[in-house]
Amino acid sequence: MSNYQFKKGIQENYFCNIELRCYFNLFDGMKFNYGLILFFTLPFLVFSQTQPRVHFSFDNKTSVDKVSNLIPKLVNASFTEDRFGNKDYAIHLFGNANSYLNLGSSPLLKPRTGSLSFWVKVENALWYGTGYKTNPFILTKRSKENDFYESYALYYMLETKRVSALCTKDSTNQVFFSSKNNFDIQKWHHLVFTYDKDSAAFYIDGDLDNRFKTGFELEFLEDDSVLVGVTNNKKNNRFFSGSIDDIQFYHQVLTDQEVEALYHSPDPNRLRVLFDSLKLGAGFALLALLVYVLIRRHLKRKLKQYQETLKLQTRLLETELRVNRALMNPHFIFNSLNSIQNLILNKHNDEANVYLLKFSKLMRKILESNTTENISLADEIDILKRYLELEQLRFQEDFTYSITLDDSVKSTQIRIPIMMIQPFVENAIWHGLMNKEGERILEIRFSIEDEKYLLCIVEDNGLGRVERENVLKEKKSLATFFVRSRLDLINKIHNLECDLQIIDKPNFGGTKVVLRLPILK
Repeated sequence: MSNYQFKKGIQENYFCNIELRCYFNLFDGMKFNYGLILFFTLPFLVFSQTQPRVHFSFDNKTSVDKVSNLIPKLVNASFTEDRFGNKDYAIHLFGNANSYLNLGSSPLLKPRTGSLSFWVKVENALWYGTGYKTNPFILTKRSKENDFYESYALYYMLETKRVSALCTKDSTNQVFFSSKNNFDIQKWHHLVFTYDKDSAAFYIDGDLDNRFKTGFELEFLEDDSVLVGVTNNKKNNRFFSGSIDDIQFYHQVLTDQEVEALYHSPDPNRLRVLFDSLKLGAGFALLALLVYVLIRRHLKRKLKQYQETLKLQTRLLETELRVNRALMNPHFIFNSLNSIQNLILNKHNDEANVYLLKFSKLMRKILESNTTENISLADEIDILKRYLELEQLRFQEDFTYSITLDDSVKSTQIRIPIMMIQPFVENAIWHGLMNKEGERILEIRFSIEDEKYLLCIVEDNGLGRVERENVLKEKKSLATFFVRSRLDLINKIHNLECDLQIIDKPNFGGTKVVLRLPILK
């Protein structure tokens, strides 16, 4: 902290520390009931609140002080938007000798101990004029001299781009200090200047920027006015271009908490803005309600027609799905009976009898499950196992198979479309493993994907599709066509993304079928 003394144009800097001391005087022979004193004074201490003695708010083009009814003089000044964006809630000055505010010479503006608070926005840094390179915010005089004439003043310093505050006793004792950081122009800032006979303090945007010892009490030129935006001095003739708002004078030194509360003061126009918003919202709501009623009356008839059309389309898709599924079962039955026929023709009557017994149990299981559109995964696996047992009898257990489920798969709680997996198991055995030499392996794996799909992988190490076509002379698989058709219909009905992928393993190492099935209710 610096104490600048101006004498004969030479400034000397002195550094000092603020010492805050509290003294309590106790008088001998006097007794006080401190509990009684606290009882009567505590409510006052709690509920009292510092109020300004003068407050120029300029709200809604109002220039009269709303506390003490002081009437300032607005010289070539216009109303503008405040920091909240409220139109005509602040004062704009144009930056010349004929654009300023004269707040008057009332003693209410010149307390010996007090605080000055205001909001300011510098729009342009003005270099023209005479004297010290400053743009004045607010000042009042202590004398009619051309030097050391300010009682207190706040300026924007053009060369340092900082804000300064000063108070003067006489030509030998003047306290001058500037902000620690640069002052952003074209942006609203809150400034507070406090003073008493011991010290002065300067706040920017709610934070204490500097505090200095003064050692003197301010004196004022009684008949001179408090000016905003102009120096009105022959030697120092400078001006301010920008906006100013909420100028408040207090007859006491504000605390740090009170300054911060002023900085965070709410929008004075918030209730009207809220009311206007509510009116606008109500208007839009009524308009939207009217449009809704008209559209609803127009669409009600269209919606009924659409619902009827949708029902017919849904019935059509379900009918196609039933027909498609009915085509799969005969395909499986034909292949199974063909296997039994082969055993009989080759005179393996005992094996044909065992095969026929297992086949009848399998057919009963299929017919029982055919009463619904879906089947539990546990029942589907049971059907697959029965079918694989039949095929092992035909192959004389010349291949091995495994069925595995991830831990997340609860087979009894999951339902899927019936007879979607068996055709690919059948293709793997008949067209992949039957014509392969050596070890023959079939793997079936189940897992959950995105909580709404059951991922089934059927993988064999038999002949790939290229070799199958050569061996079978491009015999077409109707089951693959049926499954793809059913998946397309399921996707349309349930808005899903079920699909089928048939992958040739490298080096003719077999085929991998990836089937994404819906988990149905």
